[in-house]
Amino acid sequence: MQTVPDPIQLAAATPNYNRVTRGLVAGIVGLVVLLASSCSPAGISSPRLEGRAEQETELSPCEAAYQGAQQDQKNFDSAISTVQRAQASRSAQQHWIDVAANCTGRFAQGSLNSALATYQLSQIEGSTALSDALAVLPSSEIATSKLSTTEASAIALAEDRAGFGIEVLAARSGASADLLALSDNHKSLAQSLVSLHPEANDPREKIYSVQQLLAHPDTVTDSATGLNTTTTGQIEMDTARAVIEAMSSSEDVTSSANTEDKNADSSASSSSSTDSDSSDTQTNNRSTAENIQALTVAARIVASRASTAFALGFPAFDAAVLTETTK
Repeated sequence: MQTVPDPIQLAAATPNYNRVTRGLVAGIVGLVVLLASSCSPAGISSPRLEGRAEQETELSPCEAAYQGAQQDQKNFDSAISTVQRAQASRSAQQHWIDVAANCTGRFAQGSLNSALATYQLSQIEGSTALSDALAVLPSSEIATSKLSTTEASAIALAEDRAGFGIEVLAARSGASADLLALSDNHKSLAQSLVSLHPEANDPREKIYSVQQLLAHPDTVTDSATGLNTTTTGQIEMDTARAVIEAMSSSEDVTSSANTEDKNADSSASSSSSTDSDSSDTQTNNRSTAENIQALTVAARIVASRASTAFALGFPAFDAAVLTETTK
């Protein structure tokens, strides 16, 4: 009788070549994939540059100021108490000044919005709007303002002219104490600005035309907006606009400094006088930090004069303030 082999024993005694072959092939394929991924550029992780991620997410001074101002408005709109509205307005005062000083092309927008926030705060707190406006004037900062000769001269002229006009109107209205104090304030600031550069010619004329003042001593039409306003309010707003115009070239220089392109033409005038050339050199030689310092002081002057205009009757809303020439 022929013995039939036990299938279990036969399977144990005979090597399973198929299983070994599949395992070997799988191992080789895995090794090839591993080697390919380690050599592929896509598999090479870029080295982490310390601080790179942080720099990509960190806001610039301009972005931080502008976003802060936008958040202040949201906080004001959603406020449920006088205290919250006052806090939002007070925060907006500074954020908009920072926008004016740090954001290229937003000097007028920042400084005038700061003025609106100042006036808004005085309305909320029930304080004297005129006193609050003068309180934010950076008189003590003028000496370290880094304003150039041209800038200081232009602002001094505007301030002296305003002081004269307010004095004339104060005399016609019975020598108002508030208006006389405001006139003195303008003239004092003008003197401080002239003292910044004693080597330059004094731009003040001391006496100015009174024809327009005598023709419209109480109310006048604002040529920029067509709105009716008080004459005293118009004088203050014109002063604020003159400061904005005086600082227009500094915005260009700040932009140039921020991009390290100091060869940009930052002159705002075609004048070839020695004083103008000297001032252009001063402005171009200012560092970014010094430009921001000068713009900050000037923005506070604008905010003070514009909020004074609101206190004296100039329309205090965006459309009346942020005209096409000041946006």
